Amino acid sequence: MNAAEKKVVRIAIFLFAVGTLVRFAPWGLPAIENVDIADRQKHAQTSKVSGVAQSRLEYAGESAPDMPAVAESAGDPQAKSPPKRGKKKKAVVRFPLRINDATADELCALKGVGPKLADKIIAFREANGPFGGPSSLQKVPGIGKKKLEGILPWVIFD
Repeated sequence: MNAAEKKVVRIAIFLFAVGTLVRFAPWGLPAIENVDIADRQKHAQTSKVSGVAQSRLEYAGESAPDMPAVAESAGDPQAKSPPKRGKKKKAVVRFPLRINDATADELCALKGVGPKLADKIIAFREANGPFGGPSSLQKVPGIGKKKLEGILPWVIFD
């Protein structure tokens, strides 16, 4: 290995170490999933300032910068709570997948199949009936020979 190659290897190792440190270090900004907005709203609704219940914390006449605004009346049917954020739960998919009964989410679990291709597979299946074998699956626009080879070990045709 010459000197230039050694420098490249050293830089790669250094960048890998820095990336690992940043990824697994206990310090840093909290992720958005770690902030529970519902608890903050509950705290804001139950807090009392000068004996009067208020729906949001106030600081010098303005809403607190880190607190979201909530409805003034807890019983107000027009009041909308903010959508809960968090990780979207993925459906459990069992393989081999029955291609003639699979939903779009189940098809997306296959390697190389995204939402658009899953919709194309379902539309083709509804228009032409159930798939009889690999040759009928290859007729779907977007599925070529390579993609079919990647899908076949994970699907069954009934």
